[in-house]
Amino acid sequence: MTVQKIVLASTSEIKRLACVAAFPNAQIVMAMVRSGVAEQPMGDETLRGARNRLGNARVITPDADLYVSIENGIFIDADAYVDRAVVLLQDRQRRETVFYSEGVAFPAAAVEIAQARGFQFHTVGAVLAEQGVIKHAADPHRCLSGTPRATYIRDALQAAARLHQQDVKAMPQSPRTPRR
Repeated sequence: MTVQKIVLASTSEIKRLACVAAFPNAQIVMAMVRSGVAEQPMGDETLRGARNRLGNARVITPDADLYVSIENGIFIDADAYVDRAVVLLQDRQRRETVFYSEGVAFPAAAVEIAQARGFQFHTVGAVLAEQGVIKHAADPHRCLSGTPRATYIRDALQAAARLHQQDVKAMPQSPRTPRR
Protein backbone atom coordinates (compact mmCIF):
# COMPACT_ATOMS: atom_id res chain seq x y z
CA MET A 1 0.00 0.00 0.00
CA THR A 2 1.52 3.31 -1.05
CA VAL A 3 0.44 6.08 1.27
CA GLN A 4 -0.21 9.32 -0.53
CA LYS A 5 -1.87 11.65 1.97
CA ILE A 6 -1.48 11.37 5.73
CA VAL A 7 -3.47 13.41 8.21
CA LEU A 8 -1.71 13.97 11.52
CA ALA A 9 -4.22 14.70 14.29
CA SER A 10 -1.96 17.36 15.81
CA THR A 11 -0.08 20.55 15.04
CA SER A 12 2.96 19.47 17.08
CA GLU A 13 6.25 19.91 15.24
CA ILE A 14 7.71 16.89 17.08
CA LYS A 15 4.87 14.71 15.80
CA ARG A 16 5.12 16.16 12.27
CA LEU A 17 8.82 15.33 12.11
CA ALA A 18 8.06 11.79 13.33
CA CYS A 19 5.55 11.44 10.45
CA VAL A 20 8.10 12.70 7.93
CA ALA A 21 10.62 10.13 9.22
CA ALA A 22 8.08 7.28 9.07
CA PHE A 23 6.54 8.29 5.73
CA PRO A 24 9.20 10.28 3.83
CA ASN A 25 7.35 10.38 0.50
CA ALA A 26 3.89 11.22 1.80
CA GLN A 27 2.05 14.50 1.95
CA ILE A 28 1.56 15.27 5.66
CA VAL A 29 -1.46 17.40 6.56
CA MET A 30 -1.68 18.62 10.13
CA ALA A 31 -5.12 18.91 11.74
CA MET A 32 -5.72 21.07 14.79
CA VAL A 33 -8.06 18.85 16.80
CA ARG A 34 -8.85 18.30 20.46
CA SER A 35 -8.22 15.11 22.37
CA GLY A 36 -11.17 15.62 24.71
CA VAL A 37 -9.13 14.31 27.65
CA ALA A 38 -7.09 15.89 30.44
CA GLU A 39 -3.93 17.84 29.68
CA GLN A 40 -2.12 14.97 31.43
CA PRO A 41 -3.96 11.78 30.51
CA MET A 42 -3.52 8.68 32.61
CA GLY A 43 -3.96 5.02 31.69
CA ASP A 44 -6.82 4.22 29.29
CA GLU A 45 -7.60 7.92 28.95
CA THR A 46 -4.47 8.18 26.77
CA LEU A 47 -5.80 5.82 24.08
CA ARG A 48 -9.21 7.50 24.33
CA GLY A 49 -7.50 10.85 23.65
CA ALA A 50 -5.71 9.41 20.60
CA ARG A 51 -9.00 7.96 19.30
CA ASN A 52 -10.81 11.26 19.84
CA ARG A 53 -8.10 13.17 17.97
CA LEU A 54 -8.19 10.69 15.09
CA GLY A 55 -12.00 10.77 14.85
CA ASN A 56 -12.01 14.57 14.85
CA ALA A 57 -9.32 14.65 12.16
CA ARG A 58 -11.37 12.25 9.97
CA VAL A 59 -14.33 14.62 10.18
CA ILE A 60 -12.42 17.70 9.00
CA THR A 61 -10.23 15.87 6.45
CA PRO A 62 -12.16 12.81 5.21
CA ASP A 63 -10.03 12.09 2.13
CA ALA A 64 -6.75 10.83 3.64
CA ASP A 65 -5.10 7.51 2.92
CA LEU A 66 -3.90 7.24 6.52
CA TYR A 67 -4.66 9.00 9.81
CA VAL A 68 -2.07 9.29 12.58
CA SER A 69 -2.80 10.21 16.18
CA ILE A 70 -0.25 10.33 19.00
CA GLU A 71 -1.07 10.98 22.65
CA ASN A 72 1.34 10.78 25.59
CA GLY A 73 0.11 9.66 28.97
CA ILE A 74 1.08 8.26 32.34
CA PHE A 75 0.72 4.52 32.95
CA ILE A 76 1.27 2.50 36.09
CA ASP A 77 3.83 -0.16 35.26
CA ALA A 78 5.22 -2.44 38.00
CA ASP A 79 4.39 0.11 40.72
CA ALA A 80 6.10 2.92 38.80
CA TYR A 81 4.65 5.86 36.89
CA VAL A 82 5.76 5.59 33.26
CA ASP A 83 5.13 8.05 30.43
CA ARG A 84 4.41 6.44 27.05
CA ALA A 85 3.21 7.67 23.69
CA VAL A 86 0.19 5.89 22.27
CA VAL A 87 0.37 5.82 18.47
CA LEU A 88 -2.87 5.13 16.62
CA LEU A 89 -2.96 4.57 12.85
CA GLN A 90 -6.12 4.14 10.84
CA ASP A 91 -6.36 3.80 7.08
CA ARG A 92 -9.13 4.70 4.65
CA GLN A 93 -10.77 1.30 5.23
CA ARG A 94 -10.65 1.94 9.02
CA ARG A 95 -8.07 -0.78 9.65
CA GLU A 96 -6.34 0.21 12.83
CA THR A 97 -2.96 -0.26 14.51
CA VAL A 98 -2.20 0.77 18.09
CA PHE A 99 1.38 0.89 19.35
CA TYR A 100 2.83 2.00 22.69
CA SER A 101 6.27 3.64 22.87
CA GLU A 102 9.03 2.70 25.22
CA GLY A 103 8.37 4.25 28.60
CA VAL A 104 10.19 6.74 30.76
CA ALA A 105 9.77 6.46 34.54
CA PHE A 106 8.54 9.67 36.12
CA PRO A 107 9.16 10.46 39.80
CA ALA A 108 6.12 9.41 41.83
CA ALA A 109 6.16 12.59 43.93
CA ALA A 110 5.87 14.79 40.82
CA VAL A 111 3.04 12.67 39.40
CA GLU A 112 1.18 12.90 42.70
CA ILE A 113 1.61 16.70 42.87
CA ALA A 114 0.30 17.14 39.30
CA GLN A 115 -2.58 14.79 40.06
CA ALA A 116 -3.45 16.69 43.27
CA ARG A 117 -3.46 19.97 41.30
CA GLY A 118 -5.65 18.33 38.69
CA PHE A 119 -4.48 16.54 35.55
CA GLN A 120 -7.13 18.48 33.63
CA PHE A 121 -4.79 21.49 33.52
CA HIS A 122 -1.46 20.37 35.04
CA THR A 123 1.19 18.05 33.61
CA VAL A 124 3.92 16.13 35.36
CA GLY A 125 6.44 17.85 33.06
CA ALA A 126 5.35 21.26 34.37
CA VAL A 127 5.77 20.09 37.98
CA LEU A 128 9.23 18.67 37.22
CA ALA A 129 10.28 21.94 35.54
CA GLU A 130 8.94 23.94 38.49
CA GLN A 131 10.99 21.73 40.85
CA GLY A 132 14.13 22.29 38.74
CA VAL A 133 14.42 18.57 37.93
CA ILE A 134 14.17 19.21 34.17
CA LYS A 135 14.75 22.18 31.88
CA HIS A 136 11.78 21.91 29.51
CA ALA A 137 8.29 20.92 30.65
CA ALA A 138 7.42 19.62 27.16
CA ASP A 139 10.40 17.24 27.11
CA PRO A 140 11.01 15.70 30.54
CA HIS A 141 12.22 12.56 28.74
CA ARG A 142 15.52 14.19 27.74
CA CYS A 143 16.54 15.00 31.32
CA LEU A 144 15.15 11.83 32.90
CA SER A 145 16.43 9.28 30.36
CA GLY A 146 18.95 11.10 28.19
CA THR A 147 16.72 10.53 25.13
CA PRO A 148 14.45 13.26 23.76
CA ARG A 149 10.66 12.77 23.66
CA ALA A 150 10.85 13.19 19.89
CA THR A 151 12.96 10.02 19.61
CA TYR A 152 10.44 7.95 21.58
CA ILE A 153 7.61 9.25 19.39
CA ARG A 154 9.53 8.76 16.13
CA ASP A 155 10.55 5.20 17.01
CA ALA A 156 7.02 4.26 18.08
CA LEU A 157 5.48 5.73 14.92
CA GLN A 158 7.98 3.92 12.68
CA ALA A 159 7.23 0.62 14.46
CA ALA A 160 3.47 1.22 14.20
CA ALA A 161 3.79 1.98 10.48
CA ARG A 162 5.69 -1.29 9.90
CA LEU A 163 3.08 -3.27 11.86
CA HIS A 164 0.23 -1.60 10.00
CA GLN A 165 1.73 -2.44 6.62
CA GLN A 166 2.33 -6.06 7.69
CA ASP A 167 -1.26 -6.36 8.93
CA VAL A 168 -2.68 -4.88 5.71
CA LYS A 169 -0.60 -7.25 3.56
CA ALA A 170 -1.71 -10.25 5.66
CA MET A 171 -5.42 -9.49 5.28
CA PRO A 172 -7.22 -11.58 2.70
CA GLN A 173 -8.41 -9.70 -0.32
CA SER A 174 -12.14 -9.41 -0.87
CA PRO A 175 -13.43 -11.75 -3.53
CA ARG A 176 -14.06 -9.90 -6.74
CA THR A 177 -17.37 -10.12 -8.46
CA PRO A 178 -16.92 -11.39 -12.00
CA ARG A 179 -17.94 -8.95 -14.71
CA ARG A 180 -20.54 -9.97 -17.25
